[in-house]
Amino acid sequence: MKTKEKIDHYIQLVCKQIRNKEVHPSITLELENHIADKIEDFRSIGMGEKESVEKAIAAMGDPTTLGRQLHQAHKPRMEWGIFGLAAALIGFGLFSMYSINISRDEGGLLERQLIGVLLGSVAFIAILFADYTKLKRYSMHLYLLTLLLMLYTWLTGTAVNGEPQFMLGSSRINIFAIAPFLLIVSLAGILSEWNWKARFSFMKIVAIFALPLLVLLGGNNTFSLLLYLVGFLVLILTSKAYRRIILSFLAISIPTVASLFYFSMSHHRWERLHSFLDPYADPNGRGYVLVQSMKALSSAGLWGNGFGSRLDALPAIESDFIFTYLVYSFGMVAGAALVLIGVILFARLLRATKLIKDRYGFLLLSGWMALFFTPFFWSIFMTIGLVPPTSATLPFVSNGIVHLVLQMALIGLVLNVYRRKDIMQLTKQ
Repeated sequence: MKTKEKIDHYIQLVCKQIRNKEVHPSITLELENHIADKIEDFRSIGMGEKESVEKAIAAMGDPTTLGRQLHQAHKPRMEWGIFGLAAALIGFGLFSMYSINISRDEGGLLERQLIGVLLGSVAFIAILFADYTKLKRYSMHLYLLTLLLMLYTWLTGTAVNGEPQFMLGSSRINIFAIAPFLLIVSLAGILSEWNWKARFSFMKIVAIFALPLLVLLGGNNTFSLLLYLVGFLVLILTSKAYRRIILSFLAISIPTVASLFYFSMSHHRWERLHSFLDPYADPNGRGYVLVQSMKALSSAGLWGNGFGSRLDALPAIESDFIFTYLVYSFGMVAGAALVLIGVILFARLLRATKLIKDRYGFLLLSGWMALFFTPFFWSIFMTIGLVPPTSATLPFVSNGIVHLVLQMALIGLVLNVYRRKDIMQLTKQ
């Protein structure tokens, strides 16, 4: 048997023990390099080629034993803790929608939530077992498509509550609400291979950042704009950009965004900001919603007012103010449990990011954390007056089919990145 045939035969016996075929190419490359190094060592002490090859293969150990060890090392692993915490949040949402349905003596909310969970589960499973790395090649396409959809909606869409809606037949889709999710996913792929040493690279990344920003400003969706800003900043900070580039970007972007937001702010937005700063100055007018939210929270006590409690003083209790309703009905204990789940989930995801060896996967996970935890904590803090009230929904809990499906799809992507972390070990630099 020839030298190469002997090495190939040994590697085939090793790979035969490794069930995950996706890792075979990287294992093959790794073993070939190890064997080549050992052959070189034996040749350097005067051994012939044939004897060096045999010694090198023998030094690698029994192929069956080595293959089983590598199988255990590279076996995809699910992060059941993250999955369980996400499932707990979904449970909070279903229970809350059922309670609101009972309080109103009408159906609809729970059914929509169940439809969202069902469709989201399909998206979750489909994305969980796909090869997420194939998405990277379409990153620029996704970025441009999202930008074009926003532009088209901005110019031709039907305005609902001041926000342009994309019309798909008789259905309306709030493109500006889902755009930050699509943009951050696409930007993770773009930045994962960005050449920061190239000429005009800084100017190009500023342009890539600015184009969606300008369109989002025209979309009249303040929270989508905030979500995009936070997500982009997280990606820049966790990318391989040099410190001077990061500082230059922050020095340019923050004052520019603040100025644009100031000059584009409508009278209604100014009123909401004033009501946040001093809600009791006009408790029956501009500060009414915030005052009623804090009253409902303070009246909840430890165990709340019970399942099916009615809360008519607040609007959008199924979406923007779901946290207030949850505490009002089930007490401070339920509110504290929800916050604790969020904190634990943040800690688990932070730990998971440190284990991701693939640069693209690392940026995807970092971007998702920005997309998830910004609305999660904002929707809680705004109910107690710590941040300005806006259309921030509580992920997995608030009612909304599109957002729920999108969030479940993204958690599938996160778990996909984690379970493939040992497969992608040769790609992160």
